[in-house]
Amino acid sequence: MLTIDQLEFHYPGSEPIFKNDQLKIDPNTFSIIIGPNGGGKTTLLNLIMGFLEPTKGKIESTFQQIGYVPQSSKIDLEFPIRLIDHVLIGCIQKVTWWGGFSKDTIKFVDELLEKLDLTAVKELRLKELSGGQLQRAQIAHALACEPDLLILDEPTSNIDPRAKKQILDILHSLKKEVTILMVTHDLEMLLPETTQVLLVSNGIESIDKTNLCHHTAMGLYENRFTQVKGNG
Repeated sequence: MLTIDQLEFHYPGSEPIFKNDQLKIDPNTFSIIIGPNGGGKTTLLNLIMGFLEPTKGKIESTFQQIGYVPQSSKIDLEFPIRLIDHVLIGCIQKVTWWGGFSKDTIKFVDELLEKLDLTAVKELRLKELSGGQLQRAQIAHALACEPDLLILDEPTSNIDPRAKKQILDILHSLKKEVTILMVTHDLEMLLPETTQVLLVSNGIESIDKTNLCHHTAMGLYENRFTQVKGNG
């Protein structure tokens, strides 16, 4: 379980992004985060992962291992690394005393690549992969540490509909094995499988998913902007 209590955070010299906010993520749930650009979605992920410290408040977690899939734009495709090696780096805690990986670890990674339909391209470098293959490679890298919490930052952005559906099918198949927290804009494809929807726009709000679709989400963003502007 992950709990956030009375969260406050601001960057030096800036207005608060979060103020007295609460959040609870239960084990084996599928939560999605929506919100406008600049509203604090990635900042919230960084706070949860410990990359940033709250200005005030507490973040407590019983999750032992976190897997993280960043936005695709943050991946250095010029680094000359094969897909198989990229995934093995996710198993770095399993390196043997002589500096290699055991047969069991290699088998685990091979099975992971097969599960994500990446076996045929495992010898390719990251820059040679399609958009969908690259995103699945990132998911494989994150799953290699066998996390109990998987955090994804817009994993279906900038890929074609077929690849997007393939990734979402993979995430749905994982929800019984790992807790998922994901930033996304693909609401209409995720709502049936979602445990909770969180609107992050200079604060955190829980949204009733039964009243939410792509168009109403855009309206929620606009309403939140109006409220913030009016309160300023």
